[in-house]
Amino acid sequence: MSAPMVTVRGEAELEVPPDLAELRITLHGSGAEAKSVYAELSRSGAGLTEVLDRYAAAIEERATVGAHVGPVFHRRSQTKITGYRGSQHTRVVVHDFEALSPLLLAVAELPNGQADGPTWSLRRDNPVFREARLAAIDDARSRAADYAAGFGGRIAELLEISDLEEGFGGARPMAMYARGGGPVSDEIELDLEPQPQRVSGRITVRFGLAAVSVG
Repeated sequence: MSAPMVTVRGEAELEVPPDLAELRITLHGSGAEAKSVYAELSRSGAGLTEVLDRYAAAIEERATVGAHVGPVFHRRSQTKITGYRGSQHTRVVVHDFEALSPLLLAVAELPNGQADGPTWSLRRDNPVFREARLAAIDDARSRAADYAAGFGGRIAELLEISDLEEGFGGARPMAMYARGGGPVSDEIELDLEPQPQRVSGRITVRFGLAAVSVG
């Protein structure tokens, strides 16, 4: 007869403030020729660089993640080119949330500038991930002990342990779009509340049981 054992699942969910906020900034351009679109994107890119340099102390990471310029075809003829459109995308990660609102408004003032975000997140080395795993272990141990006690026994040796990837929830991003570079910073103020992040730990544990009575 095989030795008795119990398999349980431990779960825990913690909620903490976010560490980072990610923005996706897009610059748009259009013109009769491709080179004029490239020139427009270059000018807008220089303006964006000035804005990001101004808030450099609040920015953890920034990078151009893509650019595209292509023809626009006549709506009744897919062979007739009527002009060109282009876009350039920049990813910006901010760690100082006090700078988020003025940074978004500064981007909105750029000609044909668009900012999507923020998307809130945690650093991968945030201690809450370990805390969630340890809390899930405690939950599993407590459940196993309850089951063992129900049969007049106790948990003994650890036989097996496996975990599932922890999950965390973020905020639904907002979007801002400005065309023409108006002085929006004098007209509006953004109230950006950081979205709490939920971190969950899940673990499956198998224990051997000692002194179990089923009679």
